Amino acid sequence: MQLSSFTHSGLLGKRQPVAPERVRLADFIRLHSAEILLAWDEFAATVQHEGKALDQATLRDHAAEILHTIALDLAQPQSPAQQDAKSKGMAPRGPASTPAETHADFRMVAGFAVDAMITEYRALRASVLKIWAKQGGGTAPGDLTDLTRFNEAIDQSIAESVGRYTRQTKNATDLFIGILGHDIRNPLGTIVLSSEHLVRSGQLTRAAAAPIVNAAVRIRGLIEEVLDFTRAQSEGVMPLQRTPGNLALQLAKIVQETQVRHPTRTVHLETTGDFDGEWDEGRMGQLLSNLLANALLYGARDSEVRVRMWADAQQVCFSVHNRGEPIPEAERERIFQPLERGMAQHLAGERREPSGLGLGLYICREIVRSHGGRLELASTAADGTTFTVSLPRQLAAWPPTAAP
Repeated sequence: MQLSSFTHSGLLGKRQPVAPERVRLADFIRLHSAEILLAWDEFAATVQHEGKALDQATLRDHAAEILHTIALDLAQPQSPAQQDAKSKGMAPRGPASTPAETHADFRMVAGFAVDAMITEYRALRASVLKIWAKQGGGTAPGDLTDLTRFNEAIDQSIAESVGRYTRQTKNATDLFIGILGHDIRNPLGTIVLSSEHLVRSGQLTRAAAAPIVNAAVRIRGLIEEVLDFTRAQSEGVMPLQRTPGNLALQLAKIVQETQVRHPTRTVHLETTGDFDGEWDEGRMGQLLSNLLANALLYGARDSEVRVRMWADAQQVCFSVHNRGEPIPEAERERIFQPLERGMAQHLAGERREPSGLGLGLYICREIVRSHGGRLELASTAADGTTFTVSLPRQLAAWPPTAAP
């Protein structure tokens, strides 16, 4: 926008041109908001998402308020400290939800993924700068300051939207965990108790009740896996309750229970050293139980599964070893990924299908990581397959080190 004016020069006695008045970016956004929002509408309609189809008013929802907030921010004085805080997404805010946060709520309900929502802000940024450049913006010396502050304001809005979206996702996850843990797990307990009551009262034989109990226990195990996976994904680390204890005593119980459940197989435990430390006993039992289940499923049926424990002053270690077909090199990282199932093995003409949801080894690694330890795998045709766990006796630092 070119605004020209003239003034008299007392020395030259003639009119001299004056530089055009520069329109600040804040004012430009207000003056061209309709054009900017139209570009937003056109882009938002092209975003692919799995939610319901949105009309123009819903696509635009809080875009006008976001744009107004950005223009208002640009018009306010800003100190270097305020600029630094904003660049880190730490700008002060009031008690009410910002337009960017409300926008995140609506996009989440509509089925937009967080990356699609971020793409909208990228389009908004591009629309403003494109229209501004067409009108001559970005050419005056002060425009660089406006441009810097505009980008900071956009980034602040993105931080607010993503922060709200993340919190709402976590709330939904917590609700899911509550429903799964209470409304489904409790009825399964009722089924098991009712079956046992029918057996004791003579109304049902133990042989007839066994499939009911086994099915309920299996479903409960699957639920526990999903709960652990969801917690680890939501909180970034497996939640623990560490207490002093002797790891050898804790794991010996798991070995004994496993042997009872698999009377035709041999599970051998050998220990050497001192195994006192701080662990989450339940998680340690879950860790060994999962590793033993994996060894029994994929190991050779005619060989024993061996659990060996050793220790030094700083750490406690144990391994689970089985003979059988080695795990291919290409599979050794994949099997630790969530929802990945182990490969079915063919031994002596027998086909073994993996069971569960493919979360067992992922949960094992998360339990070890939460204890600040390492989980390593070695597998060859000559030596068999060995999973080795190394745990510090005490967790000295938080958060734990990254997964190996």
